[in-house]
Amino acid sequence: MSLFDICQALQNSAVGTSIRESLWTFPIIETIHILALALSVGMIIMLDLRLIGAGMRHAPAGQIMGQLKKWYVIGFGTMVASGVLLFWSEAAKCYRSNSFRIKLLLLLLVALNAVFFEIVYKPRMEQWDAGQNPPAGAKLCGWCSMVLWIGVIGFGRWTAYGMK
Repeated sequence: MSLFDICQALQNSAVGTSIRESLWTFPIIETIHILALALSVGMIIMLDLRLIGAGMRHAPAGQIMGQLKKWYVIGFGTMVASGVLLFWSEAAKCYRSNSFRIKLLLLLLVALNAVFFEIVYKPRMEQWDAGQNPPAGAKLCGWCSMVLWIGVIGFGRWTAYGMK
């Protein structure tokens, strides 16, 4: 069974068909997906702006991260769960969509960037946070995060409009 066959089976399953053909289910899931994206990415961008020195310089990055982490994790989890349901309802269409593939690649790069930051810079955050000036690598992580998230959102919208 090929990957396309699996995607087609998901899309044609009772759950996929129910989501896709319901008058309310698909729009509700899509709305939840977009609101969760706004919550998660909005909080992440606030942290990224602090990392690059473009906002909230009055507070240490570690303090901002501590206050926002709960919200961007909740938003991200909700975004992933709703995204899986959206994919389930149109899996075969997503499989054929180049913009969806690029979106997934960008999501992978976002995750790698976040893991890199967590491993390399977060453990030493208290040391560099006292000076209010993050190291160049942490700033680069912030810039990469913002650019990648813009790409994820752009290709996500392109996927949605391109499959209609």
